[in-house]
Amino acid sequence: MELLLIGRWMDAGEAHRWGLVNEVLPKEKLEQRVWEVARLLAGGPPLVFAAIKETVRVAETLSFQDAINRVTRRELATVDKLYGSEDRLEGARAFSEKRDPVWKGR
Repeated sequence: MELLLIGRWMDAGEAHRWGLVNEVLPKEKLEQRVWEVARLLAGGPPLVFAAIKETVRVAETLSFQDAINRVTRRELATVDKLYGSEDRLEGARAFSEKRDPVWKGR
């Protein structure tokens, strides 16, 4: 609330301590780290990412238990799509076969 009302500026270290940023890097390492994260996201499971984003948006207005109930009952469109997807099966297969999954987004 203080930051919203006062508009005080802070340095990167303080922003990290407050949990406003995930990590602080020297300028010369920033681009390399950005590309590392971009590659991780690009190779990740698109249906899981969609379900996470929808769940977070919906859960903001719910109690923890209500949010869990909505997910387990497949009441969120992206969660329902994920639970019935080829990617869900691929994730389980890849885990049991100790290999990287190949996500198809379906």
